[in-house]
Amino acid sequence: MVDHSYAGSNDHISVDLPRKKANEHRMDDDHIPAGIICTAEEYNRVLSGDLTIYCLSRNESIALAFVSEVGFISLLSVSYVFFIIIRNAIQYSRYNGKNRISVVQEPMDVLMLSLFIADFTQSLGAAANLKWVNKGKVEIGPWCTAQGVFQQFGETGGAISTLLIAIYTFVGVWWRIGMGKQSVRVTRIIVCLVWLFIILMVVIGNATHADRRRLYESPTPYWCWIGNDYLLWRIFGEYMWFWITLGFSLFAYTLLFFWSRGNITLDEESWWRFTIHPRRLNKQHNTRMQSLIMLAYPIVYCILVIPLSIVRWIGFVQDTKDGSSRIGAAATLTVVSIYSCAGAANVVLLLTTRPNSVLFGYRTTDSEYGPQRSLSIVPSQSRSRGSDDLGRLPSRSSVGSGLE
Repeated sequence: MVDHSYAGSNDHISVDLPRKKANEHRMDDDHIPAGIICTAEEYNRVLSGDLTIYCLSRNESIALAFVSEVGFISLLSVSYVFFIIIRNAIQYSRYNGKNRISVVQEPMDVLMLSLFIADFTQSLGAAANLKWVNKGKVEIGPWCTAQGVFQQFGETGGAISTLLIAIYTFVGVWWRIGMGKQSVRVTRIIVCLVWLFIILMVVIGNATHADRRRLYESPTPYWCWIGNDYLLWRIFGEYMWFWITLGFSLFAYTLLFFWSRGNITLDEESWWRFTIHPRRLNKQHNTRMQSLIMLAYPIVYCILVIPLSIVRWIGFVQDTKDGSSRIGAAATLTVVSIYSCAGAANVVLLLTTRPNSVLFGYRTTDSEYGPQRSLSIVPSQSRSRGSDDLGRLPSRSSVGSGLE
């Protein structure tokens, strides 16, 4: 999330004034700026530097309403994915109840499930802004705390889940390591550790910073998130994962893109050795590009998070030089609206690249197994290799490493 010191971050007040000077500018109900629906007492609290409340202007409320709408779109989109998952799990259990085979059969299933859980909680946090729009102010309380927790779970979980997808894709191609069923247990452990880390960060952060005057979850100022006094918690609990995911995703995509088009040849004996050369004829180009379809998730993530990161870094520089950020509300709410599209964007990718797995497979009619059966249950000989592999984590053995 983008945060700002209040000074210069909005179009109607500055709360960096010394308390004595701020008291000289106390407002009554007749002098509150147009578009603000806070009471005079609440507005004067903001002027005096009270960080537990923030009064929204009309323009800020309109922009924040748009953020909420984007959050609701992502929320509904991800809910549809969970409907697919539940439907397929029920169908699979119905036709394979005696076998007791897990519906989570590949590392991709685990990673995608983690990603959509993160998208769901992030969307809840964005949709929660609707309350602030309705009230015309952001203030501490149970709703504020809940929104801050949802933001942390969703944004950090989404970043790390996307990072894992990029790592698995790169390792599968570059190191020739197949990501088959034998890797599911390891992937489950990794994902559980990731969510344990996120839970500990949220719980410890809130439990050790319960001072009402310096709340851990507080207005920042257009929504609730980690308070302004906890920069290190923001960096290590969230921002760091944004930037690691961004950097590694671009790194992995660049190398694998040139490998797929024939500019890089990988050594068959040593994974760290490769040769860069002019493009050569590669009959497997299309197959290789299809094998990298899972990198679409990290790339889309990069597109959505880059504007947010740029605004965040500008704010960091301004904080360092001048002691406060001067990023305007329009810029902040615009990049957050873009970032809030993550859930909907991932759903579009899923439906476009629809992997033929138990959890995410589409429905069809098969006389042998019953009507509207998930394709993932149909025997492999009845499906084409191309459609079966689409949307799965790749391995170099399945697409070849040399040039033909």
